[in-house]
Amino acid sequence: MESRRHAYLIMAHNEFGILNTLMSLIDDERNDIFLHIDRKVKVMPELYQPKFSRLFFTPVRCDVRWGDVGQVHAEMCLFRAAYEKGDYQYFHLLSGVDMPIKTQDYIHDFFDKHNGKEFIGFSALTDFVKGDIERKRRRYYFLMRWNYRTSFVPKWKVTLAKIIRHAALKIQDILHMDRGNELTFRTGYNWASLTGDAVKYLLDNEDFINRRFAHTTCSDEMYKQSLLISSPVFRERIYDLENEMHSCMRFIDFRRADEEQQRRGEPYNWHDGDAAELLASEYLFARKFSSRYPKVISDLQASLTRKSQIEQMGRQ
Repeated sequence: MESRRHAYLIMAHNEFGILNTLMSLIDDERNDIFLHIDRKVKVMPELYQPKFSRLFFTPVRCDVRWGDVGQVHAEMCLFRAAYEKGDYQYFHLLSGVDMPIKTQDYIHDFFDKHNGKEFIGFSALTDFVKGDIERKRRRYYFLMRWNYRTSFVPKWKVTLAKIIRHAALKIQDILHMDRGNELTFRTGYNWASLTGDAVKYLLDNEDFINRRFAHTTCSDEMYKQSLLISSPVFRERIYDLENEMHSCMRFIDFRRADEEQQRRGEPYNWHDGDAAELLASEYLFARKFSSRYPKVISDLQASLTRKSQIEQMGRQ
């Protein structure tokens, strides 16, 4: 009999109160939870202890930095830890500041109905996106570990890395360097819900991923999309190639992001008062949340807990 268990793969580096709420809402006997805590976290936080799910930590903790291939390494570490632990119907890759916005009964029923589909988003191929993909595909981006999003790195090091990186990009343009075009390269949200077949396909290609997507800016938003759409088998299994958010079933809003968030490429933080909108949406998960807006989190938690209790009573 095919497994109907799900693996939740969570990457966290801060906001551990939100992480604990997230874990409490996915704590279900049908789920296992796999957690990657960023290596830069020196003191392990007090974490929610699941009552029904099994909780596992990745054997390796990566130093994850925005735009750097370390994000890919952490994702692959989670995929491998979960794949080797058990036979799961779906592997849900989430951030520690994400939340489910549907009950576990609803989520499991949804994936049962759409079993075999790959829930991963693809950015629409606008002229800007096409140009961005071409730049990332063709060129090497060096020293991405030290960029303007790494506020913990000395400013002189970030500035020096930027000068070297931009000089290297300019030289590559002058010399018409090209890293190769082995895949149908695409981009999109890195958060996804994948079948065991898709996870195995990524793990089987891990050496290629590490080699090809090293020194590629934001490679976490590119490697899964590029490999899966380049495979005739998995291309046919993608849930919705035309709608990025619908295809990954995650409610992510960049339109309402403030000026600073837009500058940093970050989505809108869900505000107090947004819970009704989130719960009424078609999506299964949402990001991103902040402890600056605790009421939207507590409202979601209260609503989902109440609905789960009603569903549980209905099964008895």
